[in-house]
Amino acid sequence: MNIYFYLTLFFISLIGLIYQKALLLFLFLSLFGLLHLLWERKKKKTFIPKSENFKELEKVRKKHIKIEEKKHTYIDDQIAYIREIWGYTKAQESTVEQFLEQRAYGVMYNKLSASLLPQMILLIENCNAKEKKGCKREVTSRLRELITLMKKELKKKRSGREEAFETTMEVYDYLFAEIK
Repeated sequence: MNIYFYLTLFFISLIGLIYQKALLLFLFLSLFGLLHLLWERKKKKTFIPKSENFKELEKVRKKHIKIEEKKHTYIDDQIAYIREIWGYTKAQESTVEQFLEQRAYGVMYNKLSASLLPQMILLIENCNAKEKKGCKREVTSRLRELITLMKKELKKKRSGREEAFETTMEVYDYLFAEIK
């Protein structure tokens, strides 16, 4: 046990010797505190199966989460690098931010990470090595194309959500019609 427990016990027994009626108050306060702690512990306690299958599924789930985080970090880093070296217009910046926030690159992740963004970075670095002479127009047009591609992916993601919502609503309508 720790020193605070013994100090508390000492002071309560000292107060109990001097004021015996105060012991009843301490009894009720400690009972209330104990019940509160037990209730909080029960509320936090959740069922966790201990089977080997569950443990394996948890490992796989955690591995997938790690892989997804790596993907997001990789894309975020590449886009931030382009922002730092070349920069975006305000409209492009807002599109890029929405694209990253909604993680709309799900299907085109491989295309972005393996070809589009590295090529864009290489083009910008080569252009900066030439001190932007004769290649600024090409970088700007490629960046515009990349932003257009991001806008299309954002629209696809939004329409996919709307379709899923509409499908869900149709299913609910059908179920409610069956119930009536």
